Amino acid sequence: MEFTKTHLISEGKTKRLWATDSKKHAIAEFSDDAMMYHGKRKMYFKNKGKLCNEINAIMMQVLEDNNIATHYVTKLTDNECVVKLAEMIPMEVIVRNYSAGQMQQRLGLPYHKKLKFPVLEFCYKNDSLNDPVINEYHAYAMELCTQEEMSVMCYNAMRINKVLTDLMKEVGIIVADFKIEFGRTSGRLVVADEITPNVARFWDKDTLRRLDNDGKNPEAEYQEILKRLKTVTDF
Repeated sequence: MEFTKTHLISEGKTKRLWATDSKKHAIAEFSDDAMMYHGKRKMYFKNKGKLCNEINAIMMQVLEDNNIATHYVTKLTDNECVVKLAEMIPMEVIVRNYSAGQMQQRLGLPYHKKLKFPVLEFCYKNDSLNDPVINEYHAYAMELCTQEEMSVMCYNAMRINKVLTDLMKEVGIIVADFKIEFGRTSGRLVVADEITPNVARFWDKDTLRRLDNDGKNPEAEYQEILKRLKTVTDF
């Protein structure tokens, strides 16, 4: 399967999306920038894009193997993959299993507290507004999605959470939280964007800490997660 880049469609914090000579496909290019603490801190390390591309390929294939539709098609180069073009819903769906980050700060919860039930949060994707937290009624009023689409996103978010927590448990990692995005393609909603340490808190089960030496060595986290995933998958 060969594709030729034609022009840049969009550029985000950690990757670029390129149009191709196919009307139905695009190329996602992962950069070597590591965004930390919800994009408030930016670090660079060599081969980060390659590591992300490999981790994301595993995650997307695991979702597909569990009958969760994604926009992912195939790996193209070390730091590029082919994806189906999708009309993105301008929302982030955040799944939280432990108290951390913004929710922990807003609600004054103890850090590292395991939640009795997974929490879903929604953010309106708007950089100029710092991606504010919204609820489903905001989403309907702003015409970001339909009620049916919201139901599908919530249902699939919980399914993805079960798949990811089961997968990572096998390799001694806790899924504290993660964000996903959805897009419309060929009349259906699919998981789009990525699932990597760029958009998730993965903690070692014994220490309840990230594998990046408290943010000082993000490369180590990506390398260790990929190494562990390869021990339980066929990639």
